[in-house]
Amino acid sequence: VYDFLNNIGSIQTFFQRVMAKERETLKFVLRTIILATETLAVVAFRMWLNGETKPDFIVDQNPAGFAEDRFTRIFSVCWVHCLYVFDMIFPKYLCPDWSGNSIPLIESLTDERSAGPIVLWLATAWCCKSLLLGPKDGASTIRKEARRILLIAFFGFLVSPFLLSSNLIVVVGLMKGDRVIYLPLLGFCMMEALAFKLLFCAERQTTVEEKDNKSTTSKARNFGKIYWLGHLLVMIQLVLLTYKTHTRNLAWSHSVRLWTAAYEINPISEHTMYNCGYELSLKQRYLESERVMRPIGSARKSGPSNTFVYAMALYNLDKVIEANAFVDEALEVIEEQKKKGGKRNTPGMLAKTESNLLVAKALILSRSDMEAAGRTAWKAVQVDPRSEYAINQAQQIAKRIEMMKKYQGQGYAVN
Repeated sequence: VYDFLNNIGSIQTFFQRVMAKERETLKFVLRTIILATETLAVVAFRMWLNGETKPDFIVDQNPAGFAEDRFTRIFSVCWVHCLYVFDMIFPKYLCPDWSGNSIPLIESLTDERSAGPIVLWLATAWCCKSLLLGPKDGASTIRKEARRILLIAFFGFLVSPFLLSSNLIVVVGLMKGDRVIYLPLLGFCMMEALAFKLLFCAERQTTVEEKDNKSTTSKARNFGKIYWLGHLLVMIQLVLLTYKTHTRNLAWSHSVRLWTAAYEINPISEHTMYNCGYELSLKQRYLESERVMRPIGSARKSGPSNTFVYAMALYNLDKVIEANAFVDEALEVIEEQKKKGGKRNTPGMLAKTESNLLVAKALILSRSDMEAAGRTAWKAVQVDPRSEYAINQAQQIAKRIEMMKKYQGQGYAVN
């Protein structure tokens, strides 16, 4: 794309030169064929490595891309593109997860957000028209240069690296991911640099007066003010971006910081709730963990895997009766999923979750019936023999049972 725009400029000019068999244009075609062949070879190699199995995405990961209504799908996907543009201007809302209902879908034109995609389409249409027809006849050198840089930035460094993750060609497994705009940001930076140059650094047109050869017109003085205003705005932007980079570095320095910061930005996502609650529970911050996971604690609402973490938070807060009720409900849901069948409901896919829930059940039973706790812990190991967590908990419960029997044999009363 860079080669085409830098050396040819427009599709119309390209066909005219091809018809005229211009040598440099034919060399460009040869370079493009070689590059395309290499690209297809890399794609074939990747497909060979990955196999022919299609990815198994969950609709909740990307509600916009999987929306059944065409209007909703098109406008919602393009609204996400608008959010990427806002992040490029200033990344205020950054989060590692935007799944589920994090970003409400656009379902009608009455939604005020629908104006965003329309403006985006108009800007893209202008760029496509310029790419097709080239600059206007009689355009100044500055306009031609600005057009060339703008189209290179837009098509070459913004659209091209973003296209495959845009949900326009294929539906991907994420609705919005901050990481997918790392490369496209180069195109945006080029466009911002171009705007800065045109607005604040244009060639000074001054009228020099003879008085001491130092006087300038008011127009020149006004331009000087604009020149320094532009630099001041850039410095402010750099300071803000530096601060934002520092805060993101702190967030990504530890998983607890990452997911607590994510929960502050996006408390709607169930995936974010789960990860935040899980990380808090690992740090034994059970009260905070229970509060975060309370909306997704029921297996009937969010699946049995979330229930395990929530039940363990309740268990460690001595809310054993509540924890037991949630675990029993989750085990019932697992049995229902096995009967329902499907790629994600096979015994192998559910084994880890079921084993974890059985361990939670064993720990709850250990408060009142050690024998039943031992049997349940052993069942957890049988369900998932590879689970080190289940094995370790079963061994600890077995040791407690053995110690209890030992004390009972010596005539001690054991609770």
